[in-house]
Amino acid sequence: MRIEKVRVEGFRLLEDLEIMLEPAATVIVGRNNSGKTSLTDVFDRFAGEGGPKFRLEDFSAGIRTKFVDAKSLRDAGGSAEDVLAALPKIAITLTFAYEKAATDLGPLSPFVIDLDATCTTAIVRIEYAASLAKLDQLFEAPPPDKDENKVRHFYRFLRDALPAAYSTQVTAIDPTDPSNQRQFDGTAAVAALVQCGFVRAQRTLDHAKQGDTDVIGKLLGTLFKTASSSTAAAADQDLAAKLKVSVDSIEQGIQAGFDEMLKGLLPALSVFGFPSLNDTELHPETSLNVEGLLSDHTKIVYESADGVHLPEGYNGLGTRNLIYMLLQLESFHKAYRAKPARPGTHLVFIEEPEAHLHPQMQEVFINQLSEAVSKLSEKYPNEPAWNVQFVVSTHSSHVANAAPFDAVRYFLTSPTAAAGIRRTKVKDFKKGATTIPAEDREFLHQYMTLTKCDLYFADKAILVEGTTERILMPRFCEIVDRGLVGDAKLARQYVTTVEVGGAYAHRFYPLLDFLELKTLIITDLDSVEPEERPTKKGGTKTVWVKCPLARGQRTSNAAITAWFAPPAKKKETQAGDGVEQEKVEKKTVLTLAEIVAKKDGEKISGYRRIAYQVPEVQGSKVCARSYEDALVLANPDRFPLPKEEDEATEAWEIAKDFSKADTALQFAIVEKDWIVPRYIREGLIWLSEPPPPPAEAPPIEPEAPGPAAPDAVAA
Repeated sequence: MRIEKVRVEGFRLLEDLEIMLEPAATVIVGRNNSGKTSLTDVFDRFAGEGGPKFRLEDFSAGIRTKFVDAKSLRDAGGSAEDVLAALPKIAITLTFAYEKAATDLGPLSPFVIDLDATCTTAIVRIEYAASLAKLDQLFEAPPPDKDENKVRHFYRFLRDALPAAYSTQVTAIDPTDPSNQRQFDGTAAVAALVQCGFVRAQRTLDHAKQGDTDVIGKLLGTLFKTASSSTAAAADQDLAAKLKVSVDSIEQGIQAGFDEMLKGLLPALSVFGFPSLNDTELHPETSLNVEGLLSDHTKIVYESADGVHLPEGYNGLGTRNLIYMLLQLESFHKAYRAKPARPGTHLVFIEEPEAHLHPQMQEVFINQLSEAVSKLSEKYPNEPAWNVQFVVSTHSSHVANAAPFDAVRYFLTSPTAAAGIRRTKVKDFKKGATTIPAEDREFLHQYMTLTKCDLYFADKAILVEGTTERILMPRFCEIVDRGLVGDAKLARQYVTTVEVGGAYAHRFYPLLDFLELKTLIITDLDSVEPEERPTKKGGTKTVWVKCPLARGQRTSNAAITAWFAPPAKKKETQAGDGVEQEKVEKKTVLTLAEIVAKKDGEKISGYRRIAYQVPEVQGSKVCARSYEDALVLANPDRFPLPKEEDEATEAWEIAKDFSKADTALQFAIVEKDWIVPRYIREGLIWLSEPPPPPAEAPPIEPEAPGPAAPDAVAA
């Protein structure tokens, strides 16, 4: 049994979000403030100790105005039921998948209410909502002051009124008939169904305060408490009992002599007539608490050859972070085993596992999670393996790119129609990557794994062909920024540059569209002309060779070809003998003149823009074929042209002698006040502008209408 799908409604940026979970580990990626932590928090709020704890600020900004709407409806004389329905809710809907052949579904059984023998899913909805019986408590606000804003006054009142009027409601929903529902009292049934563990991003491993460096040692107290429970595994209980016996022995030894010495420290009370004949004499007795000893007085040290052991805080933060996470997993695992009735599934959230870890260790961590589960389960050979699902949120390209595409969930925030309000939508690679051809999908995953590109985390991206453009890109941006103002400056935006090569840029197009990431693709015209060459058999063949633009007939650049000319299509034909065959339609081949003549609008496709060489002077026919000769044409004062023939041809001849790396470094570091070629300059100005609004996500089909509050049914 596992959680197959999660839908969150009404919580912070997660106004209405649906996410599929993998059986093992799901990796959440995205820019800062895209809602990744909110996914962890909403589970923590519902499943945390002491019941649900929500505040007014936890309601999504897009639905918060429903409080005001409900109040207006009530003031206008609306029925209590209508007012209740108008109020906002925070909800999680969990879809569980189970084996059809399973004979005992354990804690999931009460939630399986369908009568379809072929159905293998169960739906559980957990809501934080108002109840009819306590509805009035939401609106009994004292009148505002004369000059006070009424809406702000009402919201301030709601901060204290919400906990009294809102409560958690749990409902099982029939997957085959959403109108068939079963309600549960309280959250006990859910607690038995799902156990949650949280490894937070803030793990207090630094030296900010005295004592904070003993974080790992404190985990031992938690492990002992779990092992001491009556439902823990026999081996764990035995170990805990031995620890207790050992401490009891120490305690008896202390009481034999140490307590008598402590008695001497008591004040001379007899001077004041105490104790009298009727008073009990004071006697100190020292007792030791095993859990307290482990939590407060046991430290992790690192062994040294000379017997001088290093304290926990003396080791590197990366090592301590890894040890801490592994001990947390051990703690979660033992808590799972110690449950009297084990939950159907265990959901463990790990935030930013990459903290302080070097890149190779980050990759190993995400790849070895399943292995860690197997190792922990080996300690219980006669029991089922640990049924755990991990949700890992990360800002690391090393972690993200090491995970399979199918396990990645990309969080993207988008503005709504209301000013200043954003919400998160999830881009599910398991669904969306199907739009990318399988060959390209495999290439992209391998490429991103090898290069660690951070397309998942950037606000905008630049794809370049070669090393020269990559080295010079910061300089390009700096020069272009001189003509930009305020937030439009590229230096104020998180723009990543990815070197993809001229033959591969087009393979990124579907991924960029899927990510809705504003991207500039900088490439070269790469003009070529036909040349007849002899063959070994005495004939000739036509090959396409590099040439100046003036002589070129077409481009050899795959990025440009794929942009303007659709790929060849296959269509089935009927042969004369009745055998079906495939005929490949020829691609449309554009001439160089047609490509150069393309308007700016034709170079933009959704979030993408392609930039290639154009004449430096608008209307001129002098145009470069690559970056190097474009640099010459843009800076004629630095590269004087003989002007004995076509200037583009002369620039091409000069550029032949360039060492690409040397030229890049010269213009990146030494040269000052040079001109960025027009095609790059125009492209970067386009990139500096705000991206188009993200596409509206299709509405999520509701699992079922929200359940009524229990007392509303009674009414």
